[in-house]
Amino acid sequence: MNRTMPDANLIPTPDRALAIILEHVVPGETESLPLESCQGRVLARSVRSDIDMPPFDRSAMDGFAASGEHSEYRLAGDPILAGDASDTALTDGSAVGIMTGAPVPPGADRVVIVEHTGGYAGNGVVRLTTDPPPSGANICFRGEDIERGQVVAEKGEAITPQISGILAMAGAATPEVYTRTVPALVTTGAEVVGAAELPGAAQVRNANLPLMQSVCRASGFEVGRVTHVIDDPDQLESALAGLMKGPEDVLLVAGGVSMGTHDYVPSVLESLGVEFRFRGVRQKPGKPLSFGVHSAGCLVFGLPGNPVSVLVCMEEYVLPALRKRSGMSSFRKRELHGSLESGRAGRRRDRTRLLRATAVALPDGSWQLRIPGSSGSGDLMSTRDINSVAILPPGEGHCAAGSEIRFHLFASAAGELAYE
Repeated sequence: MNRTMPDANLIPTPDRALAIILEHVVPGETESLPLESCQGRVLARSVRSDIDMPPFDRSAMDGFAASGEHSEYRLAGDPILAGDASDTALTDGSAVGIMTGAPVPPGADRVVIVEHTGGYAGNGVVRLTTDPPPSGANICFRGEDIERGQVVAEKGEAITPQISGILAMAGAATPEVYTRTVPALVTTGAEVVGAAELPGAAQVRNANLPLMQSVCRASGFEVGRVTHVIDDPDQLESALAGLMKGPEDVLLVAGGVSMGTHDYVPSVLESLGVEFRFRGVRQKPGKPLSFGVHSAGCLVFGLPGNPVSVLVCMEEYVLPALRKRSGMSSFRKRELHGSLESGRAGRRRDRTRLLRATAVALPDGSWQLRIPGSSGSGDLMSTRDINSVAILPPGEGHCAAGSEIRFHLFASAAGELAYE
């Protein structure tokens, strides 16, 4: 099988690699769905409210709707319940019983909560046990929360439980949303066995598959088909060709993308119609990261085989692409800066270092970065308690304690706060 070698002069920096990826990612198709089926979907159109909310002046408390500032009020009419359309109108010095959520009658300018009254004083009078509340007290006025025509949810927002309730208030019973982005996942390697198997000589368990599944699901993405394939060109071609014909719109392949004699993934993908936009990134770990686009539009990521590299590349490149593909307006990692707790050796002149890190928020609002010890990009145990990627640019020599460097929070640690 023909093997294409990447031009070292065309290997991008991490920032450029991400830019290339995002240039080729466009949101998917749209559809209108019942609101109850839209949890986690992304709005494809901004939503405006068709009514004021509240749609009328309503009581925020159980008590008495009252007119004027008095120590006692004459009762007028029957108590107003939530859902009532009362025709009671108040004049100065009069009041009527009212329940939470009921419409405030004409003439009422405040609601006295029931706990601040001594009950009925007889002869149709209710007496206060405290000073009367000010005008407007305990009333939610029409349009106070939402005005008719107001945008209540923007295009590109994910529909959270709160947004679902707001859309219902606004009358958006069938919002227009983007279709789900669903990645297919492939791991490779003849030396790799499942988690339930006892590895033999020269074998390792497959950490990459559950790792990729968890990263996707923790960010709200469903996972499509998953498979493992040994390093054999024919088996790879058969498996990858089948996945290209499926419903998934993103393909993640971990392993087999480097320059080894048995790294067949790139040449197999090219034979199936994938055009690579880059093969390799000037970074450590994760230098073999590759990205291409299939002739049918599927986005293809070739991830390195070491688990730490997979984790870093998923956070830095795959999740932003999945978010943009899903229609989310915030898909770039938030740029933060923190100071190194201790000095760090190992700057590379030719590569950016993507360091596993624990970012700690200090009382003054600044961040400190703790870099754990590690034995390399296969040392997944060293990532157990980290929450971020620290970005050490190319340079010479030692990076001293206290040095300010960029970092990105993991989506699994910060959720939406990881993005801007």
